[in-house]
Amino acid sequence: MRGGRHTLAAIGLCLAAACVAPATAPEPAKPRPPAEPVVPAPPGEPVLKPFSIDNPAAEPASAIKGAAGVAPAKMDASRRDPGFDELLKLQKEIAARAPSSDDEKLRLALLYATAGRLEEAEQALSGVKSRANKLVPYVEFYLRRQLGDHKEAGKLLALFNDEERLATGFVIERAVMCSGIRRFRDYTPAESDRVGPGGLILIYVEPRNFALQRNQDKHILHLKYEWKLYDDRSTELQVPAWEQARVEDREDRVTVNGPVAEFFQSFKLPLPANLAMGHYRVKVTVTDAHSGKSDRVYIPLYVTAVEKR
Repeated sequence: MRGGRHTLAAIGLCLAAACVAPATAPEPAKPRPPAEPVVPAPPGEPVLKPFSIDNPAAEPASAIKGAAGVAPAKMDASRRDPGFDELLKLQKEIAARAPSSDDEKLRLALLYATAGRLEEAEQALSGVKSRANKLVPYVEFYLRRQLGDHKEAGKLLALFNDEERLATGFVIERAVMCSGIRRFRDYTPAESDRVGPGGLILIYVEPRNFALQRNQDKHILHLKYEWKLYDDRSTELQVPAWEQARVEDREDRVTVNGPVAEFFQSFKLPLPANLAMGHYRVKVTVTDAHSGKSDRVYIPLYVTAVEKR
């Protein structure tokens, strides 16, 4: 019973305090910012709604394809680039106004070829009198190939190859130490450059851009060869077997029925038996007898120690 009285007294004190304490006034509501006026979009364009917390359903403008934060604008038809047909028409008018200009005719031929109008391109190119522009034969070669005139295209291709050979000059395209040689560019490279003293090395040599001497309907190829041996200090070593080789082993004089651009030669070179162990280099020199030009390559090798029996 004593506990019951204390509980009633506590409840009475709480009610009295609630009646005496003033009530807390609620905070005034913040005014909402005025909504931005919606500007109507031009017809046919998407309406971009601003993305905000109050409008979470709207997407940001950068999420729309073709827009980077702004609405795409319509292209002015009067300011667009001229089309290919208009460009071709303009070039035809320029070529007609300047009938003696080879450059304008060449540009017209290129535009016709780009459009696939090959006969008209060939006709425009035939009006070019000067061949000073290096692009003319290449355009002619393309048109001949596309129109099926493979004979004339082959002549132009041979002309290009001759010009390339003259520009590059006589060179040794390949020089490889091999373990076996079968035919042109069909050989087995040596597994390593190691060889014993007195051993035999097999070398494949492929010259390029050599000259041919015309003899009626035949062509003559004439190449000369030379070999030198150097040690790791670039000192030349005398190899009598190489220096005393037969003339037919030191040069090629071959008669062929027509012009050729592919040729190879192979050499079996015996090494001196008294070579010390170490690094060496074989210098192979090939000379084109008709043009007088030559080229050289160095083939490395390593002489191993003498095996004790």
